[in-house]
Amino acid sequence: MSVDTNLENWRNVGKTLEELLRPHTYPLAVKLVEDKSEFPEGTRRPEQKIAVCQAFTISRRYGWTMGVTGEDSGCPGASLKFGWKKIVDESQMLQFYLGAGYVSSEAAAKTLDNHLESLEPGKYCGIVISPLARTRIVPDVILVYGNSAQIMRLIQGTVFKEGKALKSEFAGLAGSCNGGFLRAFKTGEYQVVIPGTGDRAFALTSDDEILFAIPASKVQEIVSGMKGQRLVKYPIPIPLRMPPAFPGL
Repeated sequence: MSVDTNLENWRNVGKTLEELLRPHTYPLAVKLVEDKSEFPEGTRRPEQKIAVCQAFTISRRYGWTMGVTGEDSGCPGASLKFGWKKIVDESQMLQFYLGAGYVSSEAAAKTLDNHLESLEPGKYCGIVISPLARTRIVPDVILVYGNSAQIMRLIQGTVFKEGKALKSEFAGLAGSCNGGFLRAFKTGEYQVVIPGTGDRAFALTSDDEILFAIPASKVQEIVSGMKGQRLVKYPIPIPLRMPPAFPGL
């Protein structure tokens, strides 16, 4: 499938998503790069170590285009799974899960590690994140943070064409970077993501936020689906009590 390289078209997609969903933060365009020379002009770099989920927050709340490389990464889990750090032996990752208290045993750690997505070590040097409505990059994946009603609308958009229910998997950790971006990137499928520990402890993701990851190749399909689903829009209309009731009057 050919990729649309016209940035203005992608920006229009971002504006359409904002119009349909009215999210509190910018939908994000996210792209892996093999070399830092692929960072577009105006990309901001971290001044200190940062987690990928924190870069998502900066971009979606401040409207900045962020570039993060393996050298910038302060999250050991992301560094290993994005292939920015070589795994000398399997016990490295297993000890990370055990040390963080995610699992009860080495066997459970191994099961969890096999469930999570990972990239070939050294293939990509970094990641670029840009607000979609003003994106400086052609995205691999689009990330949308929203409340349950906004995510409902996105799910309805996926169901519209063929009527197939959307399936997602949950592990309660590594939410936005792994279960969101990496899984959508590797599988080419939509992902509903409950933000994980890092999202909340380090990236200040709100308690009421859910993440929806869209492979860029499928965004027109989901937009068309949301437009076709006519029963409700967002904000959801609610019935008003008329005439208004005033106690004792």
